[in-house]
Amino acid sequence: MESKQILDKLNQARRALDSLSQVEIMDEWQFDNELNVWYLHLSIVIECETPYFPQKSQWFFVVGSEYPNGKIKVYPDVENSITVTLYHQANNSKIERNGLWRKGALCLEVNTIPNYQSEPYSVDERLLYHAKRAICWLELAAKGKLVTESEPFELPEFSMSNIFEMQFAFSEDVVTFMQWESVECRYGIAELDVYKSKPFVYYVKVFKSLSNNIQHYTEWGKYLSKTTISPPIIAPWILMNQIPVVNEWQAPETFGELLVACEKQHINIMCILQNIVSKIRDGKRHLLLIGFPVPRIFGGDPEIISWKALYLPTVSYGKRTAKGFRNNQQGWWMRDRCEVFTKNAKLDWIVSENWNQHEISQRGKMSDLLLRKRILLIGAGCIGASIAEIFVRAGVYNITIADSDIFEVGNLSRHILNLNNIGEFKELSVCNYLNSLNPHANVKVINDTLSNDDSFKTNIDLDRYDVIVDCTGENNVLDILQSTNFKRTHIIASVSVGLGAKRLYVTLMNGNTFNFNAFYDLISPYLQAEKVLYDDYDLPRNGIGCWHPTFPGRSDDIWIAAATSVKVIENYIISKSQKTLSLIYEQKESDGIFESYEVVEKREDG
Repeated sequence: MESKQILDKLNQARRALDSLSQVEIMDEWQFDNELNVWYLHLSIVIECETPYFPQKSQWFFVVGSEYPNGKIKVYPDVENSITVTLYHQANNSKIERNGLWRKGALCLEVNTIPNYQSEPYSVDERLLYHAKRAICWLELAAKGKLVTESEPFELPEFSMSNIFEMQFAFSEDVVTFMQWESVECRYGIAELDVYKSKPFVYYVKVFKSLSNNIQHYTEWGKYLSKTTISPPIIAPWILMNQIPVVNEWQAPETFGELLVACEKQHINIMCILQNIVSKIRDGKRHLLLIGFPVPRIFGGDPEIISWKALYLPTVSYGKRTAKGFRNNQQGWWMRDRCEVFTKNAKLDWIVSENWNQHEISQRGKMSDLLLRKRILLIGAGCIGASIAEIFVRAGVYNITIADSDIFEVGNLSRHILNLNNIGEFKELSVCNYLNSLNPHANVKVINDTLSNDDSFKTNIDLDRYDVIVDCTGENNVLDILQSTNFKRTHIIASVSVGLGAKRLYVTLMNGNTFNFNAFYDLISPYLQAEKVLYDDYDLPRNGIGCWHPTFPGRSDDIWIAAATSVKVIENYIISKSQKTLSLIYEQKESDGIFESYEVVEKREDG
């Protein structure tokens, strides 16, 4: 689009601002060639007085050439505007390279301004909408009401370094917060591991005191519990009393600002650094972990420890001492104070995230009734592996998979595994894959198929599990479950698919004795009908049957069946049903359009 056409739209949008008595246009639209943005300079007047900005403050509205689409940002003028950082505002410490505005854009998203209305995208309305919200933000800021006590707590923006491809992960919740409350030690050395590169993802395993005593241990799932780095990566840690901030709500950008933030909490950061860096004088850069308690909501009591990691500069070592000092801790520290930890030295914050189970599962977890269950999944074929993946992604971590089959090339069409797994035991490969999906997954394997002896004693201790899910599609597995003398109550689910996975057969029972005869009677007519259809498939020469790796069945059909099965199992557990439930699902189409999986047969007993 030509510049004149763009400018015509922007001028049309600007004229809409004339309806706002609190807004005065300072300069018309201009284009910044280096930033490739248009900007409008204006002032906003509010009635309330505040120490943070003048009643008549100046701002820049910045848009792209795609207006009315694209982003709209509202930045404070370098002069006559806000210089500190407040809640719901980007870090305001830096000035844009054109020298006109600070980078502390106002957060005008839906959750920060009351009386939310859907954002319009017309030329006349969109700029006006943001101007109104900016006025509202300033009025709330002046009244000290940018956040409410019931609002979810947000950390200030920590400016991340773009130089280093690394991240840091920790695991904290209300339980670990109580554990930390009983710890008197406030700094020491943490042991880290790393599980990938580009970016390197470091995760903390244990916090120790300087005397090497364990202060806090972080529990991870099987994947992250494995030690991959020996000796472990070490990083100094400091636990503060509260979030380190300066200029109201700005995260420190320099060591000088960190020093100020610590002094506000009566913490002598230089004294602490002198002690902890003595453990990392190895000529390498190390992470420094800074922790602080935070609440769940603004105004609430602290409930969790949050950690932020920064990449320390290389501290003094060897012959790198202060001039006139020997190669010892005193000489090294004197150089650190004068040349390393200077007030203007930039802090290299890196991305730091809480990988606690509660935090991760909030976006899509299953019922707590299911999350607490110990699950045995018999069969790591396509349907079983897909069910297991859905379970793990939804927060069900305590799963044991029993199988002894080999992954073959024919499985590739519908299994969750890949070429790298051909020739491997399915259950082992599936276990490794599932544990890699979540840092708290604790999937185990039994490299065997379920069997029993003449006295009906099973080779697997079934009473260890709360839920047993059979995904083999084999009658002998159900026969074994039926003949087992269980010592306590279990939920048993059997899941199998028909020809091409166009049908799904599910039965669920709750008790300590089980009988599958009614289920056999229900599905038998359908299985007999499917045998007639075998001739319509160009089956491979090396065998037929749902147990064979080249049996026809597309991955999308398997996924639909797996997802349906998981929902049925979850609902059955939530309902605490004592009845036996048997279901037959069938894929339905109308006029060539796929509609759904529908229940075509249902039977409840008990």
